[in-house]
Amino acid sequence: MGCKGDTEKNRGKVYIVGAGPGDPSLITKKGLDLIRRADCILYDALAPVELLFYSKEEAELIPVGKRWDVRQDEINEMMEMKAREGKLVVRLKGGDPFVFGRGGEEAEYLREKGIEFEMVPGVSALSAVPAYAGIPLTHRRSSSSICAVTCHEDPNKGERLNWEAVAELKGTLVLFMGARNAKEVKERLISSGMSGDLPFATITWGTTSMQRVTSGKLYELGEKRLEPPSLTVIGDVAKLRGKLSWFERKPLFGRSVLVIRPRKEALKLAERLRGYGARALIFPAIKFIPLHLEEDTLREAISSDWMVFTSKRGVRFFIRALQTRGLDLRSVRSKVAAIGPVTAEELRRVGMLPDLIPEKFSSEGLLRSFTEVDLSGRRVSLMRCRGGNVTLKKGLEELGAETVEVELYRSAPSGEREAKILRPLLRQMDTFIFTSPSCVSSFLERFGEEGRSALKEGVIAAIGPVTARSLEAKGFTVDIMPEVYTGEGIIEEMKRWFKESFIPVRR
Repeated sequence: MGCKGDTEKNRGKVYIVGAGPGDPSLITKKGLDLIRRADCILYDALAPVELLFYSKEEAELIPVGKRWDVRQDEINEMMEMKAREGKLVVRLKGGDPFVFGRGGEEAEYLREKGIEFEMVPGVSALSAVPAYAGIPLTHRRSSSSICAVTCHEDPNKGERLNWEAVAELKGTLVLFMGARNAKEVKERLISSGMSGDLPFATITWGTTSMQRVTSGKLYELGEKRLEPPSLTVIGDVAKLRGKLSWFERKPLFGRSVLVIRPRKEALKLAERLRGYGARALIFPAIKFIPLHLEEDTLREAISSDWMVFTSKRGVRFFIRALQTRGLDLRSVRSKVAAIGPVTAEELRRVGMLPDLIPEKFSSEGLLRSFTEVDLSGRRVSLMRCRGGNVTLKKGLEELGAETVEVELYRSAPSGEREAKILRPLLRQMDTFIFTSPSCVSSFLERFGEEGRSALKEGVIAAIGPVTARSLEAKGFTVDIMPEVYTGEGIIEEMKRWFKESFIPVRR
């Protein structure tokens, strides 16, 4: 769908994108692609904030809607203005923009103003929220029809909802936006002829790690206070929840985790955590900048007896340095050591087979493995980030090696934009994952005393002993540290730790 609009040379375009009902994993592929490409994102409070972290660094992120006191007419004007600036604009809305949303109104405005637009449907709460609660909307033995109604109508639209007709329906009834007036809606339905003994289930914050379900008979609806966003299912299918509930059974359901790690790795770890039921946000604490490498230094490194890689990132920057100098892997004469399986896998991916991988994935483990190798008089090149810990270099020299540090890249603080988004959410986080000392420093620098306070109240996970020592030196207690110093290792340790600790989920 779209329109030709005006003939401005630098005309932009607006995409009205459905973000899904809450779980960021339910965004459509087209929606996520547009978020990654967008120059400007206007997002609602109910759009999962996790999706914003997939946007490019220079993208403008603007919160709109009631929570931020931005009226609908102001949203419309903002979409128009940003499009006329030649930008790719994503209007990110919770659920599906055309299902009890104002996507139709926004599209009408854009058409009237001659702004080109497209609609990108989202997964609607209508189907997703009951599914995450274990409630099928239809069932061969229970329901053959669905009726969805909103409990908040525009008083100026003319003809009002016919509750008598709704009450006569024999299938599944789904109520949107009925948390605040649930009791009134119940009375309308029962007074219109619907049986008060029909089962209901109200799902609050459906599809998210904060999901809660209130069940009972229709005559009880509204007796307990309900909070938005909520969706209510009325009908015999609601009874199936007891048998089909699955989401709340996930091992990290209810946990809110902040992953403090470089962006790409943080996003991957967050996605894995969500697969186990956690809410996972990221703070991209550091970014990496390639360093200029003199050709002589590079040639000496690839001619040394050993090259030691301490991260997969080092492998990538090494390949980049080779290509910059017009070289390739045929020039490498060294044996290659990797600090662990992730780095080893990256070496294999680029065509280098590691000659040494320690059993324990750390500097200490690497040194222990090198005790079985004669390093006397051998030249070893440490291919790594500027400012790496001195343990490895010192240990190799004690084994007789002539050790040279080859600095391929440096780290720099990052996440200024993300910190603004995260600051009001910090106290909602119950677990903090750190993956390096530089991530610890960057987090504390960005969030200051507020960050320290959140860490003191939360559970702290460190990916390995070096990171743990950095946290402890700053006065924090590390609760979780895996035996295997990888993202998957830390997830497995978190699952075990929470199962055994009985720490309640924050609500």
